[in-house]
Amino acid sequence: MSTEVGDAFKAIWTTGSVNEDWAHWPDHLTEDVLYVERIFGTMHGREAVRTWITDLMAVRADVHAVLNWYVVSGDRVVLDMTNRYYHPDPAQPPIDFAGLTVLQYGGAGLFKYEEDYWDAAGARTAYETWSKAVEAWGGKGLEDGRLERLEAARKQQNHAVLNGAATSA
Repeated sequence: MSTEVGDAFKAIWTTGSVNEDWAHWPDHLTEDVLYVERIFGTMHGREAVRTWITDLMAVRADVHAVLNWYVVSGDRVVLDMTNRYYHPDPAQPPIDFAGLTVLQYGGAGLFKYEEDYWDAAGARTAYETWSKAVEAWGGKGLEDGRLERLEAARKQQNHAVLNGAATSA
């Protein structure tokens, strides 16, 4: 089963966190999914998750996910990710905060349970730091193809982890 679960994870991660297609990301969840979000609360059902994630990402479109590692064990996936704001000054590193997710597979390529943990203090600090940097810089600093280059590198890093760093237990 771990290959099936791993393939389902690659599909859900690619749709949401790599391609940022939040409207279709919930299609990788069962209709009766239980979604425990430690910051935003507990949601029941795919459509509740879809409403929440599309609304959230419409206002947080400046946050991008980077997969650090994941482990598939039986019907579970545990992953470590970095949430990233691009610093407006190209000479500065990105502004990051940590996250951890646990998924439980429900069959047919769908997950029936997700639980997200975020570094809440880190998220608040990252947002405040990014907001001040954007104000000081006079914008997001993503012109002249910089956003496209940063996004290409982020997607490449995600694909590298998806295609080589997984372990099965």
